[in-house]
Amino acid sequence: MMILTPLFLLATVANALVVLPDGRRAHIIKNDILLDAVGDFIVDRVEQLANEAISSKGAFSMSIGSGTTVKPLALLAGRGTVDFSKVHIFFGNERTEGEAAGKCFNSGADVFAALNLPESNVHRVPELPSTEAAIIYEKTLREMPCEVVGNCDSTNLPSLDLCLLGSGADGHCASLYPDSTQVVCSPGCSSAYLPAEGKGGITASIDMINSARNVLISAAKASQADMCRKCLGWSNAATNCKLPAGMISTSEGAVVEWVLSEESAADLPAL
Repeated sequence: MMILTPLFLLATVANALVVLPDGRRAHIIKNDILLDAVGDFIVDRVEQLANEAISSKGAFSMSIGSGTTVKPLALLAGRGTVDFSKVHIFFGNERTEGEAAGKCFNSGADVFAALNLPESNVHRVPELPSTEAAIIYEKTLREMPCEVVGNCDSTNLPSLDLCLLGSGADGHCASLYPDSTQVVCSPGCSSAYLPAEGKGGITASIDMINSARNVLISAAKASQADMCRKCLGWSNAATNCKLPAGMISTSEGAVVEWVLSEESAADLPAL
């Protein structure tokens, strides 16, 4: 297996930036037991991207999931630096069937309230059978004004300003699980959203995520070190269906940034 060697390393006292030959970036954050440095970094980056998008085209669109990548965003409420009337939230994955329907929306409800997001700017996934929900939600994105959701010329898929993703030690992100039907169809999938196999919900396709302007992938747990080594170090990562997070690439022009801790980056080559 060929190993990718980082192109260059920019270091500060607090963190480091590694730029890979394929253009992906890895931010290695020096965490503090008293502070959530990784969460703070994500909040700062979202704030920056939101203000840049609003300044240039009048709106900012972002997809989210649930859990630790979303909750820190509530900190933006106290800063008063983002015009949240111009921020639109979409979901990179969501449960649409059974008792878990609306899981991602529900887990983010406190954040949406803290940010005073207009209800019409939080674009919920319909609670329907997953195949039907995927079709309807994709249509929702495609019908958005172009200043809210763009279109990627090379894939003809909706292009968000930011896809914010968590990840797992198994290499999954959103509801894109290793070797699942929603993963093996990429690269080259023509759908923005797909039913998530065995999950009773939907997920953004890898091709849609790659069509975004920016992608942030959080992978800061020590248990993710081996996954990060493979996703960021193996030369076949962009087509390796066993590690979906590694398939998120710069192939369509996205700025792809991984947010790591010193522990999760410990096994990266040449560092």
